[in-house]
Amino acid sequence: MYLLAVLFAGCARLPDYPHPTSEVHTQAPPHSPLTDWAEPLLQQHPGQAGLVLLASGTDAFLARLLLAANAHDRLDLQYYLYHQDLTGKVFTWALLQAAERGVRVRLLLDDMATRGADNELRLLNRHPNIDIRLFNPFLRDYPRDMQFLTRYGVSTRRMHNKTMIADNTLAITGGRNIGDEYFDAARNAVVFGDLDVLTLGAVVDDASTEFDRYWNSELAVPVEHVLQDADPHDQQPLNGLSQKLQSWLQSNQQHPYVQALQARAQNLAAHYEPRLFWGKAYVVADAPDKIRSRRYQSPLLGNLLTLLENAQQEVLLVSPYFVPGDEGVAFLAALVARGVKVRVLTNSLASTDVPAVHSAYKHYRTALLRAGVELYELRPDASSGRENRRWTGSSSASLHAKMLVIDQRYFYVGSMNLDPRSIRENTEMGVLFEQAQLGQEASRDLQQNLPFESYHLQLHQGEVRWQELYGDGSVQSYNSEPRASLWRRLQSWLLGVLPLEAEL
Repeated sequence: MYLLAVLFAGCARLPDYPHPTSEVHTQAPPHSPLTDWAEPLLQQHPGQAGLVLLASGTDAFLARLLLAANAHDRLDLQYYLYHQDLTGKVFTWALLQAAERGVRVRLLLDDMATRGADNELRLLNRHPNIDIRLFNPFLRDYPRDMQFLTRYGVSTRRMHNKTMIADNTLAITGGRNIGDEYFDAARNAVVFGDLDVLTLGAVVDDASTEFDRYWNSELAVPVEHVLQDADPHDQQPLNGLSQKLQSWLQSNQQHPYVQALQARAQNLAAHYEPRLFWGKAYVVADAPDKIRSRRYQSPLLGNLLTLLENAQQEVLLVSPYFVPGDEGVAFLAALVARGVKVRVLTNSLASTDVPAVHSAYKHYRTALLRAGVELYELRPDASSGRENRRWTGSSSASLHAKMLVIDQRYFYVGSMNLDPRSIRENTEMGVLFEQAQLGQEASRDLQQNLPFESYHLQLHQGEVRWQELYGDGSVQSYNSEPRASLWRRLQSWLLGVLPLEAEL
């Protein structure tokens, strides 16, 4: 009977609630620390957007803290994952400090990974300047894991977007969620090699418009309608949370990562001028209603496919989760057939954090190689994005950046992987930048690092071989997944025979 009750409960919908009045972003305040910095630069480059690459995890986290610390009017944040670890606590404290200064904070979180965070979300939402909404929330009255089955096709489709906008003046978007593994802070765990961009110019207003579209969606439910709050006006528990975070920060002043942040911040203040690339920039994003329709045509994917179809010389594709399918293989093969050089970097079995995705991807390697696609897989000992490896103790790197460079002219970075889940299931967003110098440098840097950071895959008598290049010029060849444990290989084999590809 209990099982039947749970199954029937799975058909239930969230209770109806009075949807808030639509709210849109405000224009950039005329005088604030951020606008005072950005305006002179924009006047020197009329009609263009500026972009700063945030390849270092430490710099990416500092950039977010600086936006929070210098915001004058508004902070809009949209994230898929928001962990309550070291960086999550520091970031929450920074948002609370901004709210205390009078900054309006709108925080939109996908409900996928909020397990265990309900009480903190409830308390933060009590702050008069903090408003939290949960996208496509889970029901709270029966087990969340069960809802993946009983509400299949609803709970399984998520908002994967990632962006932070300050005063409608500066925005950060890319592949990073909020969590230690994204900011080089994870101890004894996988550290992600990732990429964000800091943007300024009209493209920021476009990002704000996209945020508003999600914020005002019926799928973005105010947290007070999802989580019961006995006394939403009682500020004492919120003050207690703030004091707890403050005490935690004070007691962790000697933490190696906190010290690394402080040292980096001092160095930036004294010697660093951000390197800005100037050009045309466009926000490309799915609509929130994508998760309600199986027939949705993604404008993000459509724009990227149009650019790829018109590529003339070179395509560099970086996707941590890469499952091209037969259609994708044929598409890339057609590019190669007309003379376009196509290089793909993805995770190896040893470096991936999602073996199920790798189990689907591996079925397409031979066809890609036969078509002439150059295929590379990240080595687990790659140094990219791990400047703090000495203290983190991390022994494994994993690719998480999503990037595309076309003809050394178009540069895309965002949240979308080239796999069925990103294309058909989740909502995604990114920034497309047209700038030759950035494209040329990204292409050059990637080509220089690929031989030493990844395995180069080749076919030998019809079988896949992995080539590892060492610093002295010697090459090691492998005839099976290098550095992958026996358990991981068994796991990959088992997952590979299951019909999971459409969900990956």
